[in-house]
Amino acid sequence: MFLDSLNKIIYHMIYNMRYIMEGSILAPKQKITREQLLEIAFDITRKEGFSAVTARSVAKAAGCSIQPVFSQFDTMEALRSATFDYACEHFMNEIMEKKDRPDFIACTSRWVLNLARKEPNLFHLLYLSDSFQGDNLWNVMMGYESNSKMAAVFRESYGLEEEECKDIFLRGYLLLHGIATMIATNHMNFTDDEAAEMVKRTVEDMVAGAGRRASSGGES
Repeated sequence: MFLDSLNKIIYHMIYNMRYIMEGSILAPKQKITREQLLEIAFDITRKEGFSAVTARSVAKAAGCSIQPVFSQFDTMEALRSATFDYACEHFMNEIMEKKDRPDFIACTSRWVLNLARKEPNLFHLLYLSDSFQGDNLWNVMMGYESNSKMAAVFRESYGLEEEECKDIFLRGYLLLHGIATMIATNHMNFTDDEAAEMVKRTVEDMVAGAGRRASSGGES
């Protein structure tokens, strides 16, 4: 009787161990994807700033070791570069949802101002970090579909020649960028509407000046 009971206990122990082992083989640990890691890095940037994005902070938020992070990104620089590209694509898609609206330029200006006000860490990543750089500002800007679309709409709306469009668009962008930077660093209390109107009036003055120069044969 005792031996029968002991045999049953041993049988159940062996059966349970086999079940556990087979279960671990049939249900492998879920792999963390590159996209998931970038979403986490993006969220860390939003809350704490781009400098807080490290392999350790991403791994901690993902609930894993740093090994899965470095299996997707060879270096920290690769992780940070991919995070910047991820943020650019995320926001470009957001902006391009309004590309067919007649007020696309105004919408984009307000979007930049709103980002600076409500998401200063993400604004800093997109416009003030080392990731946003290049030898030629125009070429860097035109590398993004949203800027190319806005420049095309800008040129058509104001009837500008290519070089005039480039000059005025760049000056308008720098004004918008300056205002947005002051908003992001809490140095300006303008509303988005006030700031957007300031940019609009300045651009219209520059367009009018270009028209006067054209009608006078290029004289100032």
